[in-house]
Amino acid sequence: MSAWISKIRNRLTLWYVGIFGLILFGFVCVASALHYLHLQDQLYHAEIQDMETVEGLLYFEPDGRLSLRQDYFIREEHRLLLDRLLEVLSMDGNVLFRNSKLGNDSLGGARTASEGSADFFRHSLRLASGTHVLVLSHIRPVEGRTVLIRVGYSTEPIRKQSIQLFGLLILVMPFALLAAGFAGSKVANKALDPLSQMAQLTQHITAHRLNERIPVSNADDELGHMALVLNDLLERLEKSFQQLRDFTSDVSHELRTPLASIRSIGEVGAQADYEAKKYRDIIGSMLEEVSRLTGMIDTLLTIAHAESGVLALNRSEFSVNELVQEAVSIVRVLAEDKGQAILLSVKDEVDLSADRPFMRMALVNLIDNAVKYSPEKSEIRILVEIVQASAVGDSSMVRISVADQGPGIPEDARERVFNRFYRLDESRNSEVQGVGLGLAITNWAVEAHGGIVSVSSPANGGSLFSMVLPVTPVNMIANT
Repeated sequence: MSAWISKIRNRLTLWYVGIFGLILFGFVCVASALHYLHLQDQLYHAEIQDMETVEGLLYFEPDGRLSLRQDYFIREEHRLLLDRLLEVLSMDGNVLFRNSKLGNDSLGGARTASEGSADFFRHSLRLASGTHVLVLSHIRPVEGRTVLIRVGYSTEPIRKQSIQLFGLLILVMPFALLAAGFAGSKVANKALDPLSQMAQLTQHITAHRLNERIPVSNADDELGHMALVLNDLLERLEKSFQQLRDFTSDVSHELRTPLASIRSIGEVGAQADYEAKKYRDIIGSMLEEVSRLTGMIDTLLTIAHAESGVLALNRSEFSVNELVQEAVSIVRVLAEDKGQAILLSVKDEVDLSADRPFMRMALVNLIDNAVKYSPEKSEIRILVEIVQASAVGDSSMVRISVADQGPGIPEDARERVFNRFYRLDESRNSEVQGVGLGLAITNWAVEAHGGIVSVSSPANGGSLFSMVLPVTPVNMIANT
């Protein structure tokens, strides 16, 4: 088990023991207090019984003194076991009787208003000697004279019993805490064992072993959820590393061609003595390759910034119709060189809230792709229309479709055409120039605006690229 797992286990155990100790100490205090109250309640009921006994033993002597019959006890030791404190007062407050155990102490002095009822009155007091006493008072007629009888018992015995119980429980507490610590350590070990296994597995996962996953024993508990999160992280890291490897490989391959071309042209030009015009042609060819290389690097930087989140979108409101016409005007020169016709149909006039330069770049890439792969004197059709909310998502969408008359895209390649550097079999289109980055830029730009880009092959041939984007409708004027 790693050191940090061990530290967590120790902290959990200490927290468990500490909290258990506090709860146990509270239990000991409450149990001792309840025990004391229970003994006091028993003492109160014993005083009630003793009060009834005393009331039957009191009598007046011929000279008027109040006495307590002692012949009630069968054996002498019964009197010695009695801890009763007894005091009898007349209704005007004079002391009529005090037993020898009470002596000169008083069980409350003059009669209080609370002692005037016929019920038993319970109260506690402290004698001059410091003894705590529980006193029971009762008004009772004795031989025709009404007197106030007070019976008291010292609470020291029950206090001692409660203190003894408290001390005994406190002495037992360390053993209970040791047992709790041992049990808590076992429970912590069992609870943290999956976490320890996860730590050991993740320590062995490197950039070359990102395909490994953490086993999930129970997906419903916290550790199982953590394992799922880590597995999801590993999956994303594996995908990112794979994309990085593919990107590095593709970039290396694509950069090799223009660099080799520049080197070849330069070496040929250096090996012979040409006229100035020939050298200008050589330099022009080299600059053409450099321009192609610069454009590819700029595109790669744009994709890298976009995927890293550094590139921010500057949204604005603009007309989709104007955007499409602007993109067509950029590509029209290339289409005219091949005798192609670009036909634009706007079914619905809408405004789009988006980053205009990026959306123009995305649309230009789609139209340029259609021009490149369509034969000479063919038609490229562009359609702008509103898509009903029930068909796509929960809000109104605009769809911009670009249809060409090219060779089409096989079904198994339709998802991959939006990957960087992906190109169909170059032997089929050897005359087409490009590095396979245009559709990747289009895909990113559309998805960054919450849209979807897709491609299909109509029954009559060619390819149909569609961009579906959320819009702010201005009006829906059907073109007739």
